[in-house]
Amino acid sequence: MRRRWMTAMLLGLAGLLAFPPLASAQLRTVKVACTSQQVLDNLPIFVGMHMKFFEEAGIKLEPSYFRGGGEVIRAITARSVDLGATAGAGPAMIAIAKGESMKIVSSSLAPLVGVVWLVEADSPIKSIKDLRGKKVGFSSPGSVTHQIIQLILKKEGLEKDVQLVRVGSPGDSWGAVKNKVVDASWHVLPAYHPLILKKEARVLFRGEEYVKEYQQTVVVAMEDVIKKDPEMIRTFLKARAKAVRFIKENPERTAAIWAEELKLPVDVVKLAYKDLNVDVYETGAPKPENLKAAMQEALDIGAIKEPLDLAKIQDLRFLPR
Repeated sequence: MRRRWMTAMLLGLAGLLAFPPLASAQLRTVKVACTSQQVLDNLPIFVGMHMKFFEEAGIKLEPSYFRGGGEVIRAITARSVDLGATAGAGPAMIAIAKGESMKIVSSSLAPLVGVVWLVEADSPIKSIKDLRGKKVGFSSPGSVTHQIIQLILKKEGLEKDVQLVRVGSPGDSWGAVKNKVVDASWHVLPAYHPLILKKEARVLFRGEEYVKEYQQTVVVAMEDVIKKDPEMIRTFLKARAKAVRFIKENPERTAAIWAEELKLPVDVVKLAYKDLNVDVYETGAPKPENLKAAMQEALDIGAIKEPLDLAKIQDLRFLPR
């Protein structure tokens, strides 16, 4: 009798080891497209994954990082991901204007923040006016950096006098400056802080100096995905909102997570966190003035030919309450 009991117990234990816990087995894999990993827009994704907020919502999140907003949008329209977690609002509008059945389901980050253009510390270029006849980098066609640099150059009367060069991610961008492929190029907080502290780079100008109202990123999904799996979108946004609250309430832990993700010294990231107004991380509907500004900039550079009906390009039924 005792032998039978021991055998049953061992078989039961073997069964537990052979199969994962039920909660783990029930996690739904959700693939999300994000801009370059160094971009500050991704911080809620990092925090949500580290703190297991997505797992608590029943989601196993699989982020993919792309070199710019245009590439994020292409991944979404190709259905290689379920959602765009940090999609540029401008690139999303450009895709919608071209006929893509895409909807904005939430704000992500606004207004424009943390995007700068760098030169080498000893560069003779001292102001934006010195870029006349020079080469300037942006991430990818149709991206936020592409739209913003075109707008800035137009405001300065330099749009015909500067050659724009696609350079990819922030790391690739700085490599392009160091290798003299371009004279100045884009970068983003907090990843550019080590370059400044080591006196390798100098900020030539900041995007927010020129752009006060702007929808930097949004969460987007294709209409067929929304129709097929609305609960996935609702639970994703709820978990993301929890991560945003954590960012605002826990600076020390947030800085540690950010530093770990970006392989940066935590003291450097703490300095960047102090420079950042964390209220830019949003969880509700995009503010109309920011969406209008993003659309107007797309119109001004000719990326969109006609104004969009902003109400029709949003589906806000899934916002956390």
